Amino acid sequence: MIDDSEITNIADGWVKYSLTEKRGDDTFFWAWERLHDLVYKEPEEAWRIIERLPQIDTSDFMLASVAAGPVEDLLCYHGERFVDRIETLGLRDRLWRRLLGAVWKSTTPETVWKRIKVVAGPSF
Repeated sequence: MIDDSEITNIADGWVKYSLTEKRGDDTFFWAWERLHDLVYKEPEEAWRIIERLPQIDTSDFMLASVAAGPVEDLLCYHGERFVDRIETLGLRDRLWRRLLGAVWKSTTPETVWKRIKVVAGPSF
């Protein structure tokens, strides 16, 4: 199990990488790669990080980055397992509702996708 300080470190690094990658800065690529691997191999640990990302930076750019990255991947590969949690966040949290509006279906199972679309805000 990943401890809270590592969760925070990965989440902070992921946000920093997302903000700097367009400039060719790969200093924090390790965090992007770590979360990417966790989504596939240890989704519960990934979820702990994903939940923190919108708290670090609430900009539309970051919400879209989280939506199109780890949230979309989590839904595609582990959607049935996480849809209840994500749906609950979408219902109670305006940032998550907005974030969910930027998720693309990709290979998300249809039953999961229908539930997400009910709570998602408009696409942006």
